[in-house]
This record gives sequence, C-alpha cells and structure tokens, in this order.
Amino acid sequence: MNPWQMAQQIKHELANVVWTDGAGDVVFGPRHVFVYAGAPADNQHPPGFPFALVTIDAGTPDPDDPDVIDQTFSIATAVEVSGDAMGEHAVIGGARGDLGKSAGAGAAEVAERVRAAVQKLTGFDGAAAVVSGSGTGGTQTLGQGKHVAFDEFNVSALCTSQPRYHAPQELRLSGETWSWVGSWCSSRFDFLQFRLGYKAGSLPSSVADCDGFVYTGTNTEYAAPSVAGRFYVVFADYSRRGGSAPDASSEPVLGSYLET
Repeated sequence: MNPWQMAQQIKHELANVVWTDGAGDVVFGPRHVFVYAGAPADNQHPPGFPFALVTIDAGTPDPDDPDVIDQTFSIATAVEVSGDAMGEHAVIGGARGDLGKSAGAGAAEVAERVRAAVQKLTGFDGAAAVVSGSGTGGTQTLGQGKHVAFDEFNVSALCTSQPRYHAPQELRLSGETWSWVGSWCSSRFDFLQFRLGYKAGSLPSSVADCDGFVYTGTNTEYAAPSVAGRFYVVFADYSRRGGSAPDASSEPVLGSYLET
C-alpha cells in the first residue's frame, strides 16, 4: 500500500474496532474516524465523542529501493467524560452501564482498543504498521464539570510509492470446485469482489485481457466445470472511492492462475 491507501486502511480498522465485553459495540464507528490535515481547533472537532483523527506525517524513501517508503502516521483520539471536577474520569473512565459501549470510557480504555486495531496491521491485509509510541495528553475543561482527554499514537509503516492492489492466491480445482485464498484482499478498505476469469490458449495479462468470467462475488469457492485449453485466473477487484463498480484490479501473480 502507498501512504494514501495506508491512511485509509488505518481509518477502516479504527472504524470497525469493537469493545470485547458487553454489547460489543464499535468504539468509534465510521462517522467518528477521520483522515485529518492537522490538530483540530475548538470549533472543528467532530460533534460526538470519542473520535479519532489520522494524519499522514513525514516519510523517508529507502535509499536502496525508491519504491519503498518508511512512512509515519499519527493517530489522535479524544474522549469526553463529564461529572468529575479533576478530569480523572476522562483519563481512566467513569461509570459504565455496559462495558461494551463507549459511554463513560476513558482515554486509556479507548487507547487500548486503538492499539489493538493498529497492531492487527501486520501485513496480512497488505498493510504492515508498528506502534512506535503513545501518551495520554493532559485533560482540558469543556464547560462545568466536563473534561476532554487526548491520546496520540505514532505509527511507522512500510509503504510503496505507487498504489498496490493485492491478488488472491492458491487457486485450486478439486473436481468441479474452484477455491482460492484472499483474506488479505477482502480485509482491505477498498475491496469489492473476486472474479474468476479465463483466456483460451494463453495466460491473460489483466482483467481486460480475459475472454470471459465464470464467477463474480465475495466468496472464495465456486462450483463450475473447467474447459480444457484455458488459463484460469482469479482477480480481486477494488473500488478506491467506495463505489459499487471496480476501478482497479489485481494482476496475475504466481498462485493466482492455473492451466486446464
């Protein structure tokens, strides 16, 4: 992934991270996580708490491989918990009727969920990130008896300079059942679908080079008879802006095709 893709993948992970107890609700949800240009002013923060802001910081190209960038990101989270004059509840949490909901959760509790989400980015879904530092910021007063606490994580990730669209692999045919592995594709923020295509006589170089398709969907298994003399390839389709039609696809790689 390049830095543009990585920032959106971090946002995707944070929007889907949940509490492990009680109702198991999402910590933030998609409307409370943003890729942001800088620290928000008092009148710029989102209307609801808790929220998270992801910023793209400096990056350093690898001197031996200019296509690889050691990119840094910052993840700032903000929590508001009222009813405590000293601001302690904003940091460690207050009364929580349900440990599976965000109401009453302190900054330290939210930070644990953020760390867990970011540490999942280990390359399995095409992203690799390392949490390199964190700290709980001082509380700030918002009106009578209300406090806001901030946390910030610094994340280092290996990125590519160009966009990358990962391909499914381990394409197999057992009888008339096709199967493949592509969880690193389907876990991406921009994943749309898989397509099993074919070309007679030679390996197709892309989706557009296929003669036709026998399957389109999100499953990783499909039953269909094979035809002798065809090269079959499984592709992953992506929608970079969240649309319903693909605007990017993977390319054939070793393990994504076979000849019948």
